[in-house]
Amino acid sequence: MLTAAEQEQIIKANNEAFEELALKCRNPQTGEREPDLKVAVRQMVCNYFSVRGWTDPLYSLLSRLQNAALGQDDPLELTEKTISTETRTELKNLYADPDPGRWDWDPGQWDWELSLRDAQEDVDAGYVAIIPVKNGCRFKHKIEPPFSHDEWAIKFDGAGFGCPTILLKGSLQEAKRELDLLLGADTPEILYRHPPRP
Repeated sequence: MLTAAEQEQIIKANNEAFEELALKCRNPQTGEREPDLKVAVRQMVCNYFSVRGWTDPLYSLLSRLQNAALGQDDPLELTEKTISTETRTELKNLYADPDPGRWDWDPGQWDWELSLRDAQEDVDAGYVAIIPVKNGCRFKHKIEPPFSHDEWAIKFDGAGFGCPTILLKGSLQEAKRELDLLLGADTPEILYRHPPRP
C-alpha cells in the first residue's frame, strides 16, 4: 500500500496528464481545440464513447457529474493582506484554552482546531483552525494530510471580531509558527493521530 503522499503525487500526475491530453484533443467536426478545460474533458470522453451531441444521456450525465464535483469544493475567502493594527491587538488577547489544551483534527471540516479564550474577559473566544488548502479550497482528507503538504489557511471563528482568513505557504509547523506570532504566545504542538510517512 502506497503512502498518502505517494498516492497524492500519482493522482496529481494523472490529473495533469489527463487535462493536458484533453486540451490537445480536437473537435472532429471543426478541427479546433476547446480552450475550456471542463468542456474539453467532456468532449474527449464523449468522443471516446462515440457520443455525438449534447442531447445524448452520457453527455448530460458527465455534465451533471462535473457540476456536482465542482459544487463539493469549499472555497475559502483568503487574503495575504496586512492585518489591521486593531485586529492584531485583539488577537494578542487570545490564548489556547487549557481545557482541552490541544489541537484536534476535525474529519468533518478537514482541519486542525484549537479552542481559544479571551485573556481580558476570561471567556470562551471560539476557536482557530489551521486548514489544509489546495487551489483555494479546503483539501479534503479523511485523515491528516501528508507532511509534504505546503498550503494552509488560518481562520478564526467566534472570536467576536473580524479577522481575515490568512493564506500561507510552507509546512504545517510554519503555519503554526505564524499563528503563534499573531497571538504573541506559543500554542500546543500539533500531533498527528495517524502519522503519515514523510
